[in-house]
Amino acid sequence: MAQEIIEAIRKAEIAAEVDEKEASKQAELIIAEAEEQAKADKTARIQAANAARQQADAAARAQVEQMMEAAKAEMEAEGERLRKAARARQQQAVQAILEELL
Repeated sequence: MAQEIIEAIRKAEIAAEVDEKEASKQAELIIAEAEEQAKADKTARIQAANAARQQADAAARAQVEQMMEAAKAEMEAEGERLRKAARARQQQAVQAILEELL
């Protein structure tokens, strides 16, 4: 009877060791999977951040381009206005000189 109890204890100890080793392997697998998932999540977040940055850069470039076009158009309009004013004054000056001479 004592022999049977000792044998049962040994079997229980061996089973406990096997269970412990299996639990340790499972824990290592879970940790490895968690690390891989964390790496994948990090990569996905970096890609999303880069995509958002690229979109923001493109939007900023488009806005700057629009502003530059508007400024160019405004400068051209102002230049034309000044040319017209100069032509009008030139004609006035010519007229004034002719009146003085005549």
